[in-house]
Amino acid sequence: MKEWELCSRKKKQAGEQTYSESIIQCCLLMKTSYGLKLRQSKGFLESIFSLIRKSHLLVPDYSTLSRRQRSLPVKVSRRLECGENLTAGIDSTGLKVYGEGEWKVRRHGSSKRRTWRRLPVCMDLDTQEILSVALTGNREDDAAAGKRMLDGKRTHIKGFKGDGAYDDFGFREKLGAGIIQTIPPPRDAVIHKPKRNKPVREFPIQRNEAVSRIQAQGSRAWKEQQGYHRRSLNEVVMFRYKTIFSGELNARTIENQTTEVKTSGLRNIPANTTKRKGKTFAPSTALGMYPAV
Repeated sequence: MKEWELCSRKKKQAGEQTYSESIIQCCLLMKTSYGLKLRQSKGFLESIFSLIRKSHLLVPDYSTLSRRQRSLPVKVSRRLECGENLTAGIDSTGLKVYGEGEWKVRRHGSSKRRTWRRLPVCMDLDTQEILSVALTGNREDDAAAGKRMLDGKRTHIKGFKGDGAYDDFGFREKLGAGIIQTIPPPRDAVIHKPKRNKPVREFPIQRNEAVSRIQAQGSRAWKEQQGYHRRSLNEVVMFRYKTIFSGELNARTIENQTTEVKTSGLRNIPANTTKRKGKTFAPSTALGMYPAV
């Protein structure tokens, strides 16, 4: 409210933005939380200010929200950089931009005007909190998106669990040998052996161990020993996201769509409390953070 009071009283200078980034983010957060369009969010906020006798406060119009949404910096979570030992998992789902519904596609096939995006989500498997989200085209594979999401943010990750889509040498090298990698190799995988005088590098060693154990004990026994089935918590995040926000995107450009899913990531949090470092934390439905209680 202080930001709103300040921008409503301050005289605008040439070339200066009227609304701060926090105001724009608040408007977009209200939009995603209540499933509104840009025009509807403006009227919704104006009615709220009228009820609390703050009708003098300025509300950005839909064109301003759409323009500022394109370059708005949104940080879903800072836990990847805050020094915790995280057990992370990444999975992706599809979000429709426009086109027919799934029933029509199954029944009659798809037409040319059917576009969707891929939404990779990185989460903490211990608390089910979303750590990072991204938005890619439907032609980029999961491993390439995962490398970009974890670039420079691997210091505080102790373990990673993912499905076979992340069994990529480039992604394993990005994780490094210091992170416990629970990624199932394919059925026809072979042990990576040294070539001539070159020893095996560090990042394929865990994969070689997984291949060796699966060949000796079977895939099911390896998954039970490694706790691989905790990776299914990623599917809970996908279900939670699509239940709250549906599986469609309202924005039409990739920049605005990226801001839209990041704003949704602020709102999409677990509903139960959790304990961390001896304190009880309850998720805040407004910010997606964990304030101590």
